[in-house]
Amino acid sequence: MHLFDAYTIFKWQMPNFYRKPGLAYQKLAQHRHRDIFDRVWTGDYDDRYISAWDGRVSKLVVQAVDEIYDNNVTSTHRRTFIRNISPLFMRLANWPFNHIDYTKTGNPTSEDYPLLCLKWFIASCLITMVISSPTGVAEGTSRNGGMYDLVPYVYHGYPKVARNVREMDRTSGYAVSQTNPIAERVLRPRYLCFLREHGEPAMIMNVEEWITQYKRERDLSYIFVAYTAEQFQSTEDLMVLHQIADAAARNAGATAYWVGCSCMPDPSELTQDVYRICDIIRGAQSLIIAVSRPPNDMQGINTTDLMLQQWGQRIWTFPEVLLAPAGKEIKVYTRGSDFMQPIIVAKNQFAAKVWKNDAHIARQLIDHYEGNLILSQLELVTLALECLHKRQTTQYLPGDHSYALMGLLRVRPQIDPTDSAFQAFARLSLANGSDQLLERLICVNPKNPNQPWHCMEDAFESKLWDILPLDVGIAGIAEDDSIILDGCRAANVRWKSFAPVAYTRRDSWKRMIARTMLRLGGVVFLIAIVLLLFPLTMIVGVVLLVYSIILMALSPWLLRLIYLGKLWEQQCWFFGKYMEIDAIERQIFGGRMGRMKWTPAASPLSRHHRNEHGECIGDDPTSDPMVADMVQRGKTAGPGEQRIFTLVDTGNMTATLFQAERPPVCFLMAGAEGGMRRIIGCSYDWSTATFYRETVLRIETKFEDSMKRISRVKIGFKRKQHPFDVIDQVGEAYGQQVE
Repeated sequence: MHLFDAYTIFKWQMPNFYRKPGLAYQKLAQHRHRDIFDRVWTGDYDDRYISAWDGRVSKLVVQAVDEIYDNNVTSTHRRTFIRNISPLFMRLANWPFNHIDYTKTGNPTSEDYPLLCLKWFIASCLITMVISSPTGVAEGTSRNGGMYDLVPYVYHGYPKVARNVREMDRTSGYAVSQTNPIAERVLRPRYLCFLREHGEPAMIMNVEEWITQYKRERDLSYIFVAYTAEQFQSTEDLMVLHQIADAAARNAGATAYWVGCSCMPDPSELTQDVYRICDIIRGAQSLIIAVSRPPNDMQGINTTDLMLQQWGQRIWTFPEVLLAPAGKEIKVYTRGSDFMQPIIVAKNQFAAKVWKNDAHIARQLIDHYEGNLILSQLELVTLALECLHKRQTTQYLPGDHSYALMGLLRVRPQIDPTDSAFQAFARLSLANGSDQLLERLICVNPKNPNQPWHCMEDAFESKLWDILPLDVGIAGIAEDDSIILDGCRAANVRWKSFAPVAYTRRDSWKRMIARTMLRLGGVVFLIAIVLLLFPLTMIVGVVLLVYSIILMALSPWLLRLIYLGKLWEQQCWFFGKYMEIDAIERQIFGGRMGRMKWTPAASPLSRHHRNEHGECIGDDPTSDPMVADMVQRGKTAGPGEQRIFTLVDTGNMTATLFQAERPPVCFLMAGAEGGMRRIIGCSYDWSTATFYRETVLRIETKFEDSMKRISRVKIGFKRKQHPFDVIDQVGEAYGQQVE
């Protein structure tokens, strides 16, 4: 009936009828896309996907139930109404039973029989007119050897950082021989404050010159003085800081001390010196902390404990404690107190005393550097990154958090001021291996849709080390906070309509008899009519006529007998939409046959229960009021808001409810966890040839071989929302193929 709606538009390509979106993206620029066959498309920004049929970048059309199709004002993509693609004779065969609610009684009741008989009679007559003998059309046609539709994608661009030097852009800032330049470690500080006689200020001197002049390399020992500029700012504050450092060095029996305000005097080396402080800490005899009440204190920071806690909130102070010499206590000097009696804090108690907000996590890191509890590199990076992002900093470069983390790791890339925070972290991860951290991170399903990339909280409650990459690897880091991932298995999602599903069933003598009877029914009827015309054969004609009428009456039952039952193998399809599982089955197979099931644990919205036999049974997710409320809110969601979708997987005959901002146009299999495979649902930004993670689902391992691998794919963590407006003001997006 939607064909007669005033807003339904006709076009030649499938689907032939659709409705325009209510919103459109603003036309800020013309964009270009080059597909796998080197065809170039240019045009305005809009929602598109890569067609599995011809590899073109095509407009995204999503089939929707009536309620959503009629309310199209909040979408930026086209919508079409749902079509039943099952054979007409199968719909007729199942039509008499459609009004029966099997979930309540399991069988027809006395109230159902009158209508059932009437519909049965009508269906019997129509089936005879529609079909004379059933054919294989009900099973559909196999494609791709039964595998999921492939994703015809190729990335033509350059990475910002590549693993292999030959893939780097020769016009970039780095030499071709430096795909990810590594910074050299320093064996000792370049400058130190050397002690002189009591009462005289320390002498700031180049260490190499000091060794050459005094020939005392063996006697060189120094302490590291940790402080924060929040507490020591003015010239007077820094003089007091030097007094504390001088006293602390003499108490420790050291020759010199290192303090940041005086030991980095060369402006040309300042940037590199800041990020090499970790090497200076590692070479120090001990660590001392100087604290003071901050100038213009409005928070009542007037005790040593509070001053120390403020010091511990800064990002650069965190690695200073972790890298302090193992087994040695940390001495805390407070401005205005007796410098001969500093407060002593055991390093293994520092987290509980100072880092109260994340003490349990920070203590694990301290134990690691103390040698009491050795973490894997993956655990180290994950826990340290979590702690660093909870701390405050005055940003010098966008990648400061990653540069602070860099000091904790063995290999350190050179600082690149053009790096974003993510790019700095990605280059650090590439340089250190980090147990394929990025490959694992992209497989995380964010617990909060707006959580930043560095937050590793998973909606499935799994840890990063629980996810195992599946023969995939990072080939490079792209310019726009995305990665180039190689080796993924991929499957396209069909949103515009359902398609006939090919399947294999085991034959039986009942099906063979039913098939023979139906195939002979039309022929017998014609023979009966002919025989009735002659007196000598009238009796035989009457018998055959009665036989054909009986077959006509039994045709719905015979058809169901032939096509009902369990399926052994099915054509693998990913269909996308949202509707009830019984309605999905009717649209694909022509009736409710109990083949489709809800997945028990494929999505954070999946639900299940234990039956009386101890078996795990998937439930309708909307049986949970919280999920049902999400479904209702999703019906009116606009761009940038979470919507509810259903992924129909005919390979496993399951349906999975999930949440995402945009319809995922493909799924990339990249990881394994908990005995299942993780597939990343991605939308496609054709203007940059980038797939963006919209959701992550879980699928059974046996379907890994049902997806074909694709070459390098550019994938991002979070897609930015393009500016949009009402379509009547912006107008539809237009484009054309130019090559």
